[in-house]
Amino acid sequence: MKLQNLFTINLVIAVFFGITCTLFPAWVFQLYGLSANDAAIWVTRLVGGSILGYAWLMWFGLKTAPVAARRAIAFALLAQDAIGCIASIEIQLTGSVNIFGWFSLGLYGFLALAYAYFLFANPQAS
Repeated sequence: MKLQNLFTINLVIAVFFGITCTLFPAWVFQLYGLSANDAAIWVTRLVGGSILGYAWLMWFGLKTAPVAARRAIAFALLAQDAIGCIASIEIQLTGSVNIFGWFSLGLYGFLALAYAYFLFANPQAS
């Protein structure tokens, strides 16, 4: 697999979650078994916008030729996914979210490991 393939997979995931968080934040809370107040809905919409911004990075990663640019994008996405994985572990272990929280943890973990693979274990595939 090439880094561009990972960008494509991550792009589809990011567009789905970005649009969902931006347009349907209350539904996102219901998925996780959480209740939402106005502040939480506002922050979820902000997060959705950030996720869509990362989706643009992935899109540019697909279209850019220089390896250095693709690696820089992969580093940014590795940081985002590693932080998402750590935050998901933390909230899942508190028992605050339902079983769907494990899905998020797995998704962030998979993406973080995949970007780490392309950056450190197999950099020539970038």
